[in-house]
Order: sequence, then C-alpha cells, then structure tokens
Amino acid sequence: MNKDEYIKKWSEKLGTSEADINKDFNKLLEEEKTIHKDSPAEEQETRALQRLAMTFKKQLRSPAVGFEGIVIGMGDLIDTVAKQKREAVARFEENPQKAIEDGLTNDEGVPLDTRQEWSAGNPNRDFGKPLPEHNWLRTTFGVAIKIGKDDEPKTFIMNMRGEVAKNEGVQLFKPVKFRAIDKSEEGSDSYRLNASTFTNFEEDDTLDMPQPLDLLKKYCSDLFVGLPGLDDYHDKEKDNWNRLVILEGDVSTLIMEPSSIGSRRIIVEDEKLMLEDLESQGTTCWVPPRINIDFGEQSKILVIGRTSQGKKLDTDGNQTDEPGDIMINVFGLYALPEYKISPNVQEITAETSEVKEESEGASEIKSDGGW
Repeated sequence: MNKDEYIKKWSEKLGTSEADINKDFNKLLEEEKTIHKDSPAEEQETRALQRLAMTFKKQLRSPAVGFEGIVIGMGDLIDTVAKQKREAVARFEENPQKAIEDGLTNDEGVPLDTRQEWSAGNPNRDFGKPLPEHNWLRTTFGVAIKIGKDDEPKTFIMNMRGEVAKNEGVQLFKPVKFRAIDKSEEGSDSYRLNASTFTNFEEDDTLDMPQPLDLLKKYCSDLFVGLPGLDDYHDKEKDNWNRLVILEGDVSTLIMEPSSIGSRRIIVEDEKLMLEDLESQGTTCWVPPRINIDFGEQSKILVIGRTSQGKKLDTDGNQTDEPGDIMINVFGLYALPEYKISPNVQEITAETSEVKEESEGASEIKSDGGW
C-alpha cells in the first residue's frame, strides 16, 4: 500500500480524520529529513510511516479517546501526599514508638500509606507501603466534544496525575484537540475525564467553534455569577469544594507585584454598581504565575475560578475572627476582544502593594451539555 492508503486505513481504525493523520505524518517526515538527511526521499517517507504506525499501535492499547474543544481553566498543582508526609514525620519526631505502632511510619521514620481502601471501597494495594516522593494532581476544566461521535459538546473536568499534571503550558481559550480516558456515567450531561500518557492539548485553528463568550454563555450559563450575587453564592456553596464560577466584569485595578506565593491581584467591578456608587467595592481576584495577564486596566474580562473567604484584618494588619470579603482564586482569564485595553503595569506603591487575604484551591465544573 502507498502512504495515502495507509492513512485512509488508519483513519477508519482510529476514528481520526485523514487530515489530522496527514498533519502528524508531515511532522515526522520533517524530522526524518533532518535525522536522515542523506537518505533517499522514499526511505525518509517509509520511516515516517513506520514511526507513525508505532505511535498509533501504542494509542490503541490505551483506553484514551479523542476530543476537541477549549480549555477554560486549570487548577493549582497539588502534591496530595505532602501534608500526610509532613504530619507523619512530625509524629515520628515527637514519639517514634507511637508513630510506628499507628502505622504512620516505619522504624526508620519513613511515612507510610495509611489508607486501607479508596473512597469507592476498593482495597488500596499500597496500604502500609512507603508514600511516594510526590503525587501530583491538577484539575483542568473546559468544553469539548468527542471526536467521531454525534454527541453534543459538554463541559468537562479532567483529573491529571503524575508528570502530565505538571504541564503549565496549556493555552486557555484556544481550539485544541486532545486524548483522555472517558470516565463519564452513561447519559451524563458533562464529561468526567482522566488524563493518560497521550493527553496533550494541541492547538488547532481549523476547528470551527463559537467565540469563547458565546460558547460559555451557551454551555456554561449555570456557572455565571454576577458580582452582587457572589456573597450569597459563596454562603450557599462554601462547603462544596467543587464550586466554580464564571465572573464577567471590568478591571479597575491591576497589580502585577507578586504576593508571597507569586500571585498577582486584579480588582473586578460591576459595570452597573460603579456607575451608581463610585465607592462600591470590587472583587479581588488572585492570579497565579501560570496564567498570562495580557490586558490592562479598564478591560472587560471573564474570570473563571473558585470563590474563597479569609479573615478581615484590623487597622494594624492583624487577622481577626471576622469573615473577610469574598475573593476568587483564578483558574482562567479571558479579555473580551472588543473591550480589551493594552497592558499598562501599575506603579507599585505602599498602598497598591498591600496584600490583605489570599487562599488556594481546586474545583470542579458541571454542565447541562450542548456545541
């Protein structure tokens, strides 16, 4: 068979378009032209086909399937064993015999896995074994449709573990294709996905999708919360770790000086409230280093994140027991193009660099379906 015949055969087998397979082939062919630049063109093409076949064979052994859509937010990178290890070591240093008897550490003070079973009731095969050095976890949110299916697009939440979770180079609000393991229940109105070794968000400008604001309004309308309603929303959902909001507002203040953990601060205003009351209070949004701020003050933006509430500070800057203002830990930002102002970093002063409150978190997205 010639190249085109192989590509047609693989397309039918994988449920991937011939155009996408051709794109992958051309990338490998360019590599072969560099690696084996003295080889005949026919041999370069054959080797590119062989390498492509090896890639597809590996993919077929994985339960991951293809999706296309956009990523709207990425949660923080969390080491799920860090706290447990710190506490186990502290207990061992305080009372070694008790820590060993309780199964927290071995006799050398190495922290052990104390979970006999998982939340679903399945036994934990690592129970009693040393905890790994790290167990990285990140949650990613977006809207996607399964390639090769007639299903409607749905919002998704993806759990990413291990090395793949450390990838912070994913472009938000860009058309992408990716592979993931679908763990959704039959008939669910949203996707619950797990990342695989093949999960890589590849930008694809040929995808025909609505503009981000139109897409979110259509498929994530239940996640939109106005600034005046944030307090009530947080009071209702504060015990729900999976809460997520989309906030549309105007940027009145943009402070690029990083906090102690590297976050920058944006103050977002409600367009109606600020007209009626110049002293109305905006909402503080904490933006982690991984998220690019490509707009300036007075831009209108979408903020995707999780609400949080710290404690108020007294006049001396000390924390009190009184609840503070509702804030948002940002997972994604999008400046509406027609209201986007060029960046202009604010001069840092004692007043503008004052840090009041900050907290971290991860969340989950839910959907009622639909592209």
